[in-house]
Amino acid sequence: MPSARHWLASLGMVLSSSSVAQTPPEIEFDLVASGLDRVTGITATAVLPETVWITEQVGRVRVVQNGILRAQPFLDLTGIVLSSGFEQGLTGFALSPAFPANPFVYVHYIRADNASVVARFHTLPGPLLAADPLSQTVLLTLVEPHPTHNCNEVKFGPDGYLYIGCGDGGPPFTPVYDPQALNDLHGKILRIDVNNIPIGQNYGIPADNPYVGTPGALPEIWALGLRNPYRFNFDVLTGDLWLADVGQSTYEEIDWVPSGTPSGINFGWNRMEGFHCYPAEPCNQHGLQPPVIEYTHDVGCAVIGGLRVRNSDVPPAEGAYIYADFCTGTIYATRPQDNAWAVQSLGIIAAMPTSFGITAQGQLWIGTYGVGDAKVYRILQVERIFQDGFESKNSERNQAARAIPSRI
Repeated sequence: MPSARHWLASLGMVLSSSSVAQTPPEIEFDLVASGLDRVTGITATAVLPETVWITEQVGRVRVVQNGILRAQPFLDLTGIVLSSGFEQGLTGFALSPAFPANPFVYVHYIRADNASVVARFHTLPGPLLAADPLSQTVLLTLVEPHPTHNCNEVKFGPDGYLYIGCGDGGPPFTPVYDPQALNDLHGKILRIDVNNIPIGQNYGIPADNPYVGTPGALPEIWALGLRNPYRFNFDVLTGDLWLADVGQSTYEEIDWVPSGTPSGINFGWNRMEGFHCYPAEPCNQHGLQPPVIEYTHDVGCAVIGGLRVRNSDVPPAEGAYIYADFCTGTIYATRPQDNAWAVQSLGIIAAMPTSFGITAQGQLWIGTYGVGDAKVYRILQVERIFQDGFESKNSERNQAARAIPSRI
């Protein structure tokens, strides 16, 4: 049978490094906050438009209020979070969809025994916006055999359920767990109900999860076949899922799941890497969902997923899905064009990007990696001054080249 790559090519859907439009920089970066520890998330809600939550890998959730980083953390879990490994720590944070009326927040972190933990906390009473670190309710734990490819992202979908991204458990080239196995949660997107919880259970299972009632299958599984879904997000306009799966030997990939697609999607790992059989041709591609974008390690090292930008104040990004590469700092925008996805490089940040977020005012923010010296920037449109392309520069843009740690 023809490969997924050949099938998509017939539709004009395959995108690779050679198809990226190389243009003068469209964006620059304005410093919002510094002195952070490995930013892993940027979260906002329209209900509290002057507040943005910044997640630090060391185990803290910070808040930026009225443009200023507050000294006191919103939530401090440094006493229980293990963040010594490159991919360990506090890596997921989500507000209840009805926050703050429903005063719960949800996190993913790695604890001292190397297990992944998804937990709920509630806010403290009083005028200071903060969560109670002693209010933890553990919802789910998962043994992690290696400090890479753990669970990471937690996001509420438009259906009100909590989605949890879990990597294949590592190590990088010989994962302990099979991401195709239905009796294991590694290498999957999980979907649980945190509002309708049966007595004696930590969470409920949505009745339409794809493997409910399947003998031997775990009912939490919503999608499978993932290596390291470090970042994913839902389009606030359409409800589509956008997911970046960090590749292994050669390819990075972006996956797109339109709203209404039946659950039970198999993204292909470890039978496929990007559009390609892994480790070599041929392979059985029946039932696998191919990505919409891939790029090779000649171009970058690890994809950092972002979000579909809606109602932003950055015209070059509006309507596009924004993502980045961890090692090169290149920021990409992809948007539909002639029944395909066209990719454009918007610019390069002189840091290692780790996460994106958009504020209630439509400001597009980006967080960076750094142990104690990570930063959050606001992305701005470059102001073109002369027709020859001279543009304004932010003082932070031309920082010295940085050392690059091992790939995510």
